[in-house]
Amino acid sequence: MQLKNFELFKQLDEEIVNDILSHIHCRSFPKKTQIVTEGDDSHSLYFLLEGRVKIYLDDDTGKEIIMNIHEEGDFFGELGLIKSIPRTASVLTLEDSRLGIMPEADFKRCIANYPAFSMSLIENLSSRLIEATETIRKLGLMDVYRRIAVTFLNLSEEEGGVRVINEKLTQQNIANRVGASREMVARILKDLRAGGYISQESNRIILHKPLPHSW
Repeated sequence: MQLKNFELFKQLDEEIVNDILSHIHCRSFPKKTQIVTEGDDSHSLYFLLEGRVKIYLDDDTGKEIIMNIHEEGDFFGELGLIKSIPRTASVLTLEDSRLGIMPEADFKRCIANYPAFSMSLIENLSSRLIEATETIRKLGLMDVYRRIAVTFLNLSEEEGGVRVINEKLTQQNIANRVGASREMVARILKDLRAGGYISQESNRIILHKPLPHSW
């Protein structure tokens, strides 16, 4: 993916986009590279050109909580720069990835010099906040099974008449996403397999029919 195709730049004049892009350099990172560590100083804005990364937190016991998965076309790291605060979460590549990196000084200069860029950023952040609020509302009102069902629906794509999750998810991965124990997730997945609702292959999960409303 090219930087100019990011949603953040689509409403901007070409001259502005070209100037902003001149401050971004690209780097490639192998799978399982730590890009950002929670608590570190915030120095850069990142644009995901290829690959996937996970945004996560570690609690006091070392348990990992996955906050989000970003794919190409997404950007991250802006909150620490805007607020001048340390990183609020960690970021790890899930596969070989290529990132565009904008240093803090250049980001703040672009914000100050180009109101259209600032407005585009605000609109994007507002959309993320609305999505996050809706997700929190849904998950907060659901039991563990329904959290899993919603997560599976959000991650899956239509393929040949069935929905498929083309991502290798372990029981612990799923537990981290929905805020539950691995043991509880294992029991629910076992029942879904027994009922013919899902099957699991090496790197994906197939949803053979709509998941039941309750478990």
